[in-house]
Amino acid sequence: MVKQIELDWSEGKVIDDEYFPEDKLGRVKYATFLTKLLASQGFDKSRQNADQKRNYVLNLNSEWGSGKSYFLKRWSEDIKEHYPVVYVDAWKKDYSDDPLMTVISSIIEQLRKQAGKDKESPEFKVPRKLIGLLKAAAPGIGRGLFKRYVGIDPVMIMNADDDNESLGEISTDENGKPIDMSFAASEAVKYLIDEHDAKSAAIESLKKSVFEWVGAVVSLKKKELPAFIFIDELDRCRPSYAVEMLETIKHIFDIKGVVFVIATDTEQLQHAVKAVYGEGFNANMYLGRFFNSRYSLKSPNLENFLEVHSDASKLSGDYLRDLNIEILPFNEDAKITLRNISIVLNAFKVSARTAIQIADRVVATISSMPRGSKVDILMLTVLLCIKEKDSTLFDEIVSGKFEKVVQNGDSTKKIYLDKFFETYLLEKEHKRYIEMIFSPQEYVQEHKVYTCQNMIANPYLSGTYRFYLIDYLQDVFSSHFNSKSAGFAGVFSLGGNDNNRYKNEQTPLEGIYSSLRDEFNHNRHDTESQMVGKAALLWMQFFYIKNKFDSIDMDEYKDFVELASPLDWMGKDELPEETD
Repeated sequence: MVKQIELDWSEGKVIDDEYFPEDKLGRVKYATFLTKLLASQGFDKSRQNADQKRNYVLNLNSEWGSGKSYFLKRWSEDIKEHYPVVYVDAWKKDYSDDPLMTVISSIIEQLRKQAGKDKESPEFKVPRKLIGLLKAAAPGIGRGLFKRYVGIDPVMIMNADDDNESLGEISTDENGKPIDMSFAASEAVKYLIDEHDAKSAAIESLKKSVFEWVGAVVSLKKKELPAFIFIDELDRCRPSYAVEMLETIKHIFDIKGVVFVIATDTEQLQHAVKAVYGEGFNANMYLGRFFNSRYSLKSPNLENFLEVHSDASKLSGDYLRDLNIEILPFNEDAKITLRNISIVLNAFKVSARTAIQIADRVVATISSMPRGSKVDILMLTVLLCIKEKDSTLFDEIVSGKFEKVVQNGDSTKKIYLDKFFETYLLEKEHKRYIEMIFSPQEYVQEHKVYTCQNMIANPYLSGTYRFYLIDYLQDVFSSHFNSKSAGFAGVFSLGGNDNNRYKNEQTPLEGIYSSLRDEFNHNRHDTESQMVGKAALLWMQFFYIKNKFDSIDMDEYKDFVELASPLDWMGKDELPEETD
């Protein structure tokens, strides 16, 4: 029966001097599930004796920037308590020309450490069968090259006793310095694998040696099989190295009782394969040869993801006041502003990595603006998304000349931005709420009622005001960029009902007051209705006009976007996190 392990990532943890925050993306459940799956695949006492131990290779698939490294590092660290574990950052090692040496040296170093043994421990000396391989390799390589690459004089090898378990007499070089026997064995095996007549013996001896090292950890620390070997960042390696690493794992390390987890952005890895074998090569079928199964991490919730990866503090009320920068919609809490940004990013279906880039560009734009500046952060985010996806569409919008001519039966009609967004965005994204938390009475204590020329107190209460993204795009965004259908009934057609004889006398703000009054009277018995929908959008428009966001011309937004768009996020697969 497989050991039942429940992992807990509710608190931060330091791993190899790097801090990993708590799991905000809810990924721990996947690590728990995969631990049980792989443990049962690698070792199960309920199977026939000869079949208890198996080799298994899992491809953990998730796009670059979505949280693979955080996931792999926390997962590998936490199961060390129960199983022998090796973690290899392939990208950090791809300066080497030898993936075999990379994995072998990592296995010895990390398993020795987990067993609590020093470098002179006999459990982790090169086994005696590999001495035979060293002997066989020495004449073929030549004494000079052997000594250069393996670090041992081949004459010493020839004189060594194959039954010498400790290899004490050849544990140091001619200068008395310790010899890295894992490196020596790796170089020798590499040489022998190139020699057809020695290939089989070399591989089998290496497999036996690796399992002996695994067994040492199991017996010394009361851990269980299988051993887990995690290979991270393979898709970031140079193509030739990535392919050689896969070949090494497939042909050399198919060791029973050992499971491999290879984390990749599989689409990017396919590009690496094609770079080696040609563009017409079937990379998907090729990769299928190496893995028993593929597990794709679910795309992360963008709100939580951006909270981890973005400098959200620069969206807080305190930071903006220090810079004397005004944004719309304003929220004291940076998390709410980040949530609004994530609503836009989700609606425009950008990838996790692109989402980080755009969030970084928004923050960079705000940070670089002169004191006293202002920007509609929704407008900026929408434009950054459109620029990323379709630069031609972006140019049309910021020129103020967007219109599409479509065939409608025997006639044609023009489509403007307000109608364009209805089909450009998926319908399910239309009803995503944008939020503002504020107290209306702080900004408007009373306003004029034109029907009686009296002033009334502002009846709207403090709280969260929410309006649909599609309403913002159709009313505010489309109007700002001069692309709105004639007769469109939105809040920009101000002034209350058509029977109001004072309609033409109202200023835009007075029209908003009148519309707000009508909305309140219409929903006066439903407090929730007074804080969502049209009333909330009217308050958004109130700030837009009163604080002169309508004075930011199209060229300014174009400059904001074109200055920020070349800024690309080039970080590691992820920053310390919490993720496809």
